[in-house]
Amino acid sequence: MCGVYLFLSVICILFTNSLEYEVPPVLVQAYSPKGLSVSIPDEDGISLFAFHGKINQEMDGREAGTYSVDILKPRDGRWTYTNRAAKLKPGDVIYYWVNVDYDDGEGKRGYIKDDQSFTVTELLDVNALGGLLNTKPSSTTTTTTTRRPTKTTKAPTTKPTCQLSATLFNGKNRCTGDLIFEDNFSGSLSTQKWKNEIKFADDPDYEFVLYQNNRENIYVENNRLYIRPSLTEDKYGVGFVSNQNGLDLGETCTGVLGSLECRQKPKAFLILPPVISSQITTKDSFSFTYGIVEIRARLPKGDWIYPELYLRSKTEPYGPGLSSGLIRIAFLPGNADSSKQLSGGCLLGQTLSARNYAVKTVRSEMNWNDAFHIFKMQWTPDGITLLVDDRVYGNIHPPEGGFFEERATLGLETATVERWKKGSSFAPFDQEMYLQLGVGVGGQCFTDRSDGTKPWSSDDPKAQIYFYRAQSTWSETWSSDSALIVDYVKVWAV
Repeated sequence: MCGVYLFLSVICILFTNSLEYEVPPVLVQAYSPKGLSVSIPDEDGISLFAFHGKINQEMDGREAGTYSVDILKPRDGRWTYTNRAAKLKPGDVIYYWVNVDYDDGEGKRGYIKDDQSFTVTELLDVNALGGLLNTKPSSTTTTTTTRRPTKTTKAPTTKPTCQLSATLFNGKNRCTGDLIFEDNFSGSLSTQKWKNEIKFADDPDYEFVLYQNNRENIYVENNRLYIRPSLTEDKYGVGFVSNQNGLDLGETCTGVLGSLECRQKPKAFLILPPVISSQITTKDSFSFTYGIVEIRARLPKGDWIYPELYLRSKTEPYGPGLSSGLIRIAFLPGNADSSKQLSGGCLLGQTLSARNYAVKTVRSEMNWNDAFHIFKMQWTPDGITLLVDDRVYGNIHPPEGGFFEERATLGLETATVERWKKGSSFAPFDQEMYLQLGVGVGGQCFTDRSDGTKPWSSDDPKAQIYFYRAQSTWSETWSSDSALIVDYVKVWAV
C-alpha cells in the first residue's frame, strides 16, 4: 500500500508541476542609433515584469545588473522595458534574467527565467516602433526596489503630450500613436470607408479576374469581412469567357472608362477572365504617408489564389503602376505546397528582380493560412519593418543613395528610376498611399515552374486561356476555405 501511495504522490507532484505557470517568451530588440526594448506578451494574472541585464558581461547569478527595473503595467498588449540611452551594435551580447509576478487565482507568486542571453544581429529603426521608445529612459544604475503603489497612493495627473510623428494624414503631421483609421467590420461593409472596385484586372499583376460587387464574392458576417473568388461561368454560363459579345461594365466601371479595365471582347486566344472576385480600397476616403498598419486575418486556400493586402499609390507621382511602388503587407499563395512561406515588402517594378528585391519571407512548419494571424507593417521615412504575430521577420531600407542606385540590378528603364531622384532616398515609398483589400487569382504574382505544375507562363500572351483550360485541375482545390477573412484593420501614426 505504501508503494501505491508513494506512486500516487509522485504522479500528483508531476501533474501539479506540469500545470505551473511558465514565463512567456522574452522579446529583445536593439535599435539604431540607440535604444533597447525587452518585453513579454500581456495576459490575465500578470502584475509585474522585472528585467535585469548586462551588455557583454555575464550576470553573477541573479544580481541586479546594469539595467534593472520593475515594469508595473502593460502597454499595447505587452509588458515592456525600454531604454533610449542604450547604444548597441551587431555582435553585442545582452545577458539577463527576468521575473514575472503572476496570480493563478490561488495567490500571487514570482516566476523567474534566468541565465538568458541575446546576441544582437541587426539594429531596427528606432522610429519604426510607433512611439515605443518615447518614454523617459531608465537609469542604467537603477536597482530593483520599485514596488506597486498602495491603494491610497495617487499618481499625479498630467496632460498627455503630443509628439508629432512623420505620419501625414489629411495634410497634417499626427501625434505618435494616434489611431488614424480603424474598421472592425461591425454589421456591414462601410461605404464611407471602402469602395468596391468594378473592373477587369490590369496593371500591375494582370490577374485572371473580373472584380465585381457580388454577394457571393464579398460580404460581412459575424463582424468579419469575407472575400472569395468564384468561377465566371458559374455566374454567366458555360462558354461565356469566349462569348463574342464580350462584357461592357458601362458606367458602373471604376477603372478608366473606354479602356480594357471597363470593356473586353474575346478574340482568338484572348478570352474574358475565368474568375470573378472582389476588391475594395480606401482611395476616395483614407490615405496617408508613413504609419503602422495592422490587419488580423485568415488568408485564403486554393491553387493560384492570393490575398491582396496592399498599400497603393494615390497619385502615382513617379509614374503608373509599380513605377510608383506597391507595398505588400502580407502575401501568401494558396497552393498547398507554398503555404508555409509568408512574404511581404516592396515591389519596385515589373521585372522579376524589381518584384523580389525588397521582399522578405518567413517560413513556418504550419501553413500560414490554417489560422488567423496579425500582419503588421511599420512604414517610416527610413524604411519598413514587417511583423507577423508581433514577430519581426524583415526590415527593408534603401541603399544610401536611394533605390535608383540599384537600377541595373532591378532591370528597370532609366526614365523610371530617374523620376525617383526627385523624391527622398526612400522613393518611391515616400508618398501618399491608400489601403487595398481583395483576393486575386493567377497573373504575374507566380514565378514559372520547371515541373509543369503551373499551367501558364507569366510572359505568354496566351496565359489566361491556358489557365482556363486547366480549370478542372485548380478549381478542385477551392473550397469554403478559399476566402480571405478579415477581422479588423487599424492604422496608427508612427
